[in-house]
Amino acid sequence: MRPSKRIAVAAAAAVVIGGIAAAPSASGATSSCGGNVVATAVKYSYGNASCSISGVPGLKVTYRWTATDGYAAMQAFGMDANGVSHWYNCGSGGGACTVPWGNEIATPKIRAWDALRAARIDFTVS
Repeated sequence: MRPSKRIAVAAAAAVVIGGIAAAPSASGATSSCGGNVVATAVKYSYGNASCSISGVPGLKVTYRWTATDGYAAMQAFGMDANGVSHWYNCGSGGGACTVPWGNEIATPKIRAWDALRAARIDFTVS
């Protein structure tokens, strides 16, 4: 049986960089991994990154983020050594947060909340 041309094309289109799989941009360079979310005071807002990570034992992932309001708080998704997922506190107002990832394949994601007003959070993952 011959392999499907669609599968071959899809496999060729993915680029893996240090465990992070990102789709190539129109120019051929890899795009960055990240996303954004609007944090509200009502409940957690969730956002997914634009890539997936293929982990290795001991891998740690760094989320870098900025917020339009200093009261906006963010939690980053990660996994402990047993492969159990957790939300890790990253503080408020922006910054960087490194979380364990391990030997798992998943999409990085965040959840955010703002005590006073709506705020936009932009994040990247490396």
